[in-house]
Amino acid sequence: MNHKEKDLERVSFGIAVMFGLYWTYSCFIKRYLPISDSLKTAVGLGVLYVIGLGFFLCITQKISPCKYDKKKIPVKTVFLCFLLQFNSILVFTMLVNVSAALGLGSIPADSSALSGYMLFMLLLFNPVVEELVFRKLFARKLLKYGERFYILASSFCFAVVHGVSLGIPQIVYTFILGMIWSYLTVKTGDIKLAIFMHGLSNLFGSIITQALLGISLTAAGIYSMILFLLGITGLVLFLVNRKKIVLDGSTGLVKKAVIKDVLANKGVLFFAGLTGIVMLLK
Repeated sequence: MNHKEKDLERVSFGIAVMFGLYWTYSCFIKRYLPISDSLKTAVGLGVLYVIGLGFFLCITQKISPCKYDKKKIPVKTVFLCFLLQFNSILVFTMLVNVSAALGLGSIPADSSALSGYMLFMLLLFNPVVEELVFRKLFARKLLKYGERFYILASSFCFAVVHGVSLGIPQIVYTFILGMIWSYLTVKTGDIKLAIFMHGLSNLFGSIITQALLGISLTAAGIYSMILFLLGITGLVLFLVNRKKIVLDGSTGLVKKAVIKDVLANKGVLFFAGLTGIVMLLK
């Protein structure tokens, strides 16, 4: 077993333990606690980001950290990545509708009102914490094995974690976003832009949509059409410029060898299998 394979096993197993503890709490312990729902949520965050993250850091501590320099990125590249985020919304909507039509799921209807807590989680807490874990920590552990390797490993694990909430559509949706944010991390040598883009994605994809649904279905429909046009624009620009993408010194976003290295890794398979079990339990 080479170092790349072994280190990815450690990282993916660490993530499995981290989220496995949280899922154990959510599925089997949370309902029995004699405390308020807000306190249950706080305990869950503690289990995930204090205890779970602690285990992750312990499991991956033997991996030598990778240092990477901060770099400037063209504004047009940032704008293209911004537009591509809307394409992920289109894919998610399409998959949810197809799943509902085939009887494999239902179209989610979130009728809960936007609260200060939700805004804080979607705009600040989740973008900062998730990017710290899946972009920064993954980069420190895996970027030395190649930009494509890091981008795919980070994006796949990030996507699998989110599949517990809405299944396959959510996995595909967050995989696309993860690829974008990992790419930005590689090209800037920092996670600040990824955090900002993550917050924007939640703003346009969740907060504004939900706010408009509470005001007018017509307004929400018009907004959906705007998102559709932005997504199509992003996709077209990506297809036109795809050969300009340079990673590991060569053009192209992914390579077959990298896909095999990541998806055939025992740790990654274990993590994906664990997530699949949790999806079935929920």
